[in-house]
Amino acid sequence: MGANLVPELVLFIASILDQPPVSFHQPCQSDPILDFRMKNLGLLDGMIPPASIGRETVASNLLTASLILLLSRAVYLALFHPLARYPGPWLARFTNLYSAYHAWTGDIHVDIYRCHEKYGDRVRYAPNRLLINTSAAVQDIYGHHAPVKKFRNYRVLAQQAPNTLTMQDKTQHSRRRRVLSQAFSARSLESWAPKMIAQLDRLSQVIHSHRASTASSATPSDWTPPLDMARTFNHLAFDTMTSVSFDSDFDTLRTPQHRYVMEAIAASNIRLSVLLQAPELATAHLDGRLFPSSIAGRRQFVRFIRGLLGNRLRAPGQGADLFAFLQQCRDPDTGEALSLTELSTETATFIIAGSDTTSTTMAAVCHYVTGSPRYYQRVVAEVRSTFAARADIQLGPALNACVFLRACVDEALRLSPPGGSSLWREIEGGGAWIDGQWLPAGCEVGVGIYSIHHRTADWPDPFHFEPERWLAPAGAPGAPASLGRPYLPFSLGARSCIGKPLALAQVMLTLARLFWEFDLRRGEGPELEPEPAAGEEEYVVADHVTAGGRGPMLCFRPRG
Repeated sequence: MGANLVPELVLFIASILDQPPVSFHQPCQSDPILDFRMKNLGLLDGMIPPASIGRETVASNLLTASLILLLSRAVYLALFHPLARYPGPWLARFTNLYSAYHAWTGDIHVDIYRCHEKYGDRVRYAPNRLLINTSAAVQDIYGHHAPVKKFRNYRVLAQQAPNTLTMQDKTQHSRRRRVLSQAFSARSLESWAPKMIAQLDRLSQVIHSHRASTASSATPSDWTPPLDMARTFNHLAFDTMTSVSFDSDFDTLRTPQHRYVMEAIAASNIRLSVLLQAPELATAHLDGRLFPSSIAGRRQFVRFIRGLLGNRLRAPGQGADLFAFLQQCRDPDTGEALSLTELSTETATFIIAGSDTTSTTMAAVCHYVTGSPRYYQRVVAEVRSTFAARADIQLGPALNACVFLRACVDEALRLSPPGGSSLWREIEGGGAWIDGQWLPAGCEVGVGIYSIHHRTADWPDPFHFEPERWLAPAGAPGAPASLGRPYLPFSLGARSCIGKPLALAQVMLTLARLFWEFDLRRGEGPELEPEPAAGEEEYVVADHVTAGGRGPMLCFRPRG
């Protein structure tokens, strides 16, 4: 049956089911509309007497047709689809629900790694999706001028309108990025630095007050009780991003009133991570039944953002925030400004992506560094020898000279990337060669970030925390071992993370302040042990669009 008859068939079946039961002993009166539809479908040519069609017959025929269609599709996907020749999990050949399940559990990045270990560098991870775990694929998929476009499923992440994270159109994305990138230049970062430092002053107060409130006889050598650094850094990052973006002060570091927003984001992201893999679950609002707490969390966050935007527009202030800065920015090529809707959706994205990325990275660095006395002593010595006073810790050449601290950050991002699954891309018209394999247009391809960061061929002893990979050999000419290795915690090319400079600035400032001002150690006790992981030292994260972990549980005292 031709595709053009499908809508007519649907109308015909609906009209049949709307008719009252027909007695086989009474003549069937003609219905002109029904006769016209049946004639179009060839049912008035002696094939099926109209009066003989009952509900049971129609239902039986529909069931049979559905089973035939399902079987035909299964045969096609298993034997004739362009990706049929690639190995992968059996269920993933037929449905997106395999990857959706692992997105729901939060271990999709680890499952992708396991699949590559089992099936090789090329894995069919969904009916129309291929994972490729090679350096060449990284460039072919994410490099500049790659013959791919943004994965269409990213539209589920859009709040009001497409943003730089979700839009497929390359021309629109390029225009938007030209405007937004002005907010993350080195000069712009200097404007945001006072807001970041103000939040770090609060973090110091929180640590000191935590020590004073729990120690009856506090002395300079006393350690604080353990602090959950994942939670603490999440509060810090949220306060920083809302201050930088909207000149707002929610002070979640010290007060619980607005901490529900971070919980709402985390709950909402579970549903979004599943829909990113299987958007068909949103059909007939099925996702609302599957993820009621996620729907509630999304509504809470939307209400919060709307209130935040409303307050910001009613009180423009002095323009000392990212929102006001972007209002003044223009596309250098066209002179166009961003609309209010575009501004709103981009700044909302900054809060979500910026908060989770920086907080997870800082927690991971603290986990790895405090787990190694040798590395801890080295990074502390570097920071304290670079800065004579706490007030000296600012963005600039001195902070950039802390190369071992930066190496620890880069290595933590390699081991525990804040988003470790695949950034899917769709091959454009005409098809493309990806790492020597021809793939037709419409196929979806990607590289698992966690997987490529743990590929032994590129990263020897990949589960070991080794900051020296990022440093040039001491006392001898040469490049760092990491040079040219696949590394994409912020992606690559035209679609790379636009907020990377701000994220790294906050991470470096925060860690330098902590290592300069305090001594740190792991909390003691079996209940504070890190979670088991694939790697002996690994900081475990759950991947739900962005990633989050638990701990480390750290104790602090003023530096000795």
